[in-house]
Amino acid sequence: MAEPAQPKQKKPIQILRERMGGLSDRMKSYIKDHRFVRSKLTEALKKGQRTVPEIAAETGIESQVVMWHLMAMKRYGTVQEGTRKGEFFLYMLKE
Repeated sequence: MAEPAQPKQKKPIQILRERMGGLSDRMKSYIKDHRFVRSKLTEALKKGQRTVPEIAAETGIESQVVMWHLMAMKRYGTVQEGTRKGEFFLYMLKE
């Protein structure tokens, strides 16, 4: 005789979201924008090493925003700093 199926356990984050009423539209938009920027930066860096101004020119994203995201990506180990090219460091994806 087969045992009855156990109900699927909810993860703590799911429980928290249900209690808080889910994500606000503002937060959803914020997350969507971040994912878009990160994907554009990743696409640019897949083509090779780039400086912040080169990435900004290629993606159409402001240099300050590119730098902010690169520093976050560097902190979390997806991007690394390379050698200098003029006044700027080259950035590349970590293998």
